[in-house]
Amino acid sequence: MGFAKIKAFVQEYADTVAEVLGLEVTVLDQQGVRICGTGAHQQLIGKPVPTGSFFETILHTGQPGMILETKKNESECQKCQFIEHCTELATIGFPVFKKNEIAGVIGIVGFNFAQKEAMIHDADKLLAFLSHMSSLLEHKLLLIDVLQSRKQPSSAHRDVGSASDKDTCFIHEEKRGNPAGSRITFDQMIGQSRPFKEVLAKANKIKNSPSTVLLLGESGTGKELLAQAIHNEGNRRDQPFVVVNCAAIPEHLLESELFGYEGGAYTGAKREGRRGKLEMAHKGTIFLDEIGDLPLALQPKLLRALQEKTVERVGGNHSIPVDIRVIAATHRNLDQMVGQGLFRHDLYYRIHVIPLHMPTLHARRGDISALIRHFIHKYSTLLGKEVVGLDPDLERWMHTYTWPGNVRQFENAVEYMVNMTESVILGLNDLPPNLLHLSEAVQQIEDLPLGNVNAENESRVDNLLGEAISGLIEQNKEGLEQLLSLCEKEILAHYMQLPTYQQDKGQLARLLNVSLSTLYRKLDKFGL
Repeated sequence: MGFAKIKAFVQEYADTVAEVLGLEVTVLDQQGVRICGTGAHQQLIGKPVPTGSFFETILHTGQPGMILETKKNESECQKCQFIEHCTELATIGFPVFKKNEIAGVIGIVGFNFAQKEAMIHDADKLLAFLSHMSSLLEHKLLLIDVLQSRKQPSSAHRDVGSASDKDTCFIHEEKRGNPAGSRITFDQMIGQSRPFKEVLAKANKIKNSPSTVLLLGESGTGKELLAQAIHNEGNRRDQPFVVVNCAAIPEHLLESELFGYEGGAYTGAKREGRRGKLEMAHKGTIFLDEIGDLPLALQPKLLRALQEKTVERVGGNHSIPVDIRVIAATHRNLDQMVGQGLFRHDLYYRIHVIPLHMPTLHARRGDISALIRHFIHKYSTLLGKEVVGLDPDLERWMHTYTWPGNVRQFENAVEYMVNMTESVILGLNDLPPNLLHLSEAVQQIEDLPLGNVNAENESRVDNLLGEAISGLIEQNKEGLEQLLSLCEKEILAHYMQLPTYQQDKGQLARLLNVSLSTLYRKLDKFGL
């Protein structure tokens, strides 16, 4: 099994790395075909790299390398057929292995002089970084192999279509932490905390209902898992569960993705036409993920389809009846978007029939121990490692950290640690680099003598908090408002760990220069 099954994950992964590093990222498969890319390489996805190119050499030799000077003078580039047209100014590549066989290449590329200088300055660090990333990709490939060897879902649950259909219709193991195609049920969703059990109890009540469900909550809280569980527990369980991520599909393709098209509807369309996802979900469930990102121009057509239970293909002139149960999800504030004219009020009322709010991981801290055990067991088994637990300092930190990426970020952190540890017990030093930086800053805050607050301590706390929340900037993808909220939440969470302020919130209010009522309101807002 190669990269074909994790293309979406690899592209998202590359986009994130490129944004953090300020450099471009690309990944090749075993045949030298570019399966993802950022910047200029994005236009080359699906095409093979040039014959004789540097990355092709790495693919053949299995040896990492870097080219940081003018490429025409480098021996590694002499045989490349595109040497006269190359726009890359600096390149670092690292092979990706799977069971000691080369499975592909991951590379970092600079196309301008600022990127080139940055790569020259940090060349050794970037090469080490690629080594870690290569290891993580290898384990993702191994994970898919293990999952594919397990029981496959019945044909009734899968739509036999193009590869792109399958990519968007079914939950991805590499992002959600459950076997691809497995029948997720309420019992398989880990958590005994009150807010989590409350939302599952509500979901259980409406599992057979035809009414539209709207799942609300931050990214990474498990909204898609809950949608799958509702479908699999309900009376449509033997029919298709079709997923459409409204944020992941380009706007100009989303209409045909949802509604399908008639043959000859536009240049490049298949002669026989194509069913849309709404048709594919007939008799089953359509999960409209990130519906808050649905383009405004497309919202009236979706509203009409949901109201009339019919779809009209692009280029078509007749209605096709569909019997579908609709579950939508978003992390956005739809009320606010309606007020701003960014989301139609009539569509909002149509989907906001049964709202279910998925709690953040911060609000369900009581579930963290169970999640730790589950993910350690999962990845220890998968990777063939004997990791049996974690030391008290790490466990305490994992309970106190706010986890802005919620369960998704939490699982990724445990997976990283199990991959990297050389011990049977996970420790603080096994944390991913950005979280290790946060944990060290938090520990220094806790070690300060804050019983008697003075100007020196306040300044030191401010500096340490600045270091702690700087890691959030790399994790944030929602813009300034969301970042400010995350930072505010992180600051309050760190202060509330300290006995001084747990016992005297008036002192904390004075330290933060806010009224006591404002402090209580914010603590309540963040579940602190």
